[in-house]
Amino acid sequence: MSESGGLCRLCVGCQLTMGFIALFLWLSYRPIKPRFYVTSFSLAAAPNSTASNPPLSDPIASFVLEIENKNKEMGIYHDDLNVSLSFFPNSSSSAAAAAALIPAFYQGHQKTADKPGNFSGPGLRKERAPWAAAVTNGTAVFRVGVESAFRYKVFGRKTRHHPVRLAGDVPVDAEGKKTGKKGIRLRSAAPLVLASRPIMLLVCTAVYILLTYCY
Repeated sequence: MSESGGLCRLCVGCQLTMGFIALFLWLSYRPIKPRFYVTSFSLAAAPNSTASNPPLSDPIASFVLEIENKNKEMGIYHDDLNVSLSFFPNSSSSAAAAAALIPAFYQGHQKTADKPGNFSGPGLRKERAPWAAAVTNGTAVFRVGVESAFRYKVFGRKTRHHPVRLAGDVPVDAEGKKTGKKGIRLRSAAPLVLASRPIMLLVCTAVYILLTYCY
């Protein structure tokens, strides 16, 4: 009986150790998607300025995109980031748009990257009157979108590509600058995919076996 009890305690100890190891791995290597924020936005020229018809090649607006990597043990390889700008009421119109490109880069674990850029393109200039009037009235809202893909760096290896399609609404004041000091997070309506599901299943199995042997 004592030999059977010792074997049972040994099995329980092994399962408990496996459970703690699995929990540690899950907490350390569960993937957290990068977070994107618009921390700065400013129109290149006030809508009521004398330069009412600037050259189409001139920048429309400047911005700063903040990207957070909250993973404790995983770096992130970002592909080129395609950043788009549209006036909110006409966001479904491809003509009323401007664009910017942020080159691909690597981001270390638990690092924050600030990426400045300038929007350019003829789209918003063709529809200048509506958004210029809204800016003057302090009621303008611009939509900033990001499309890209990224890969995690785990144990020195790159994972598969994960797509990024995010957007956020940026209200601006009468001077054409983003209102409020807090960054605006870009979000997606797509459901989250739990890439750490196998590890979670292992943790749950270990806990179940532990409770079975103890009770």
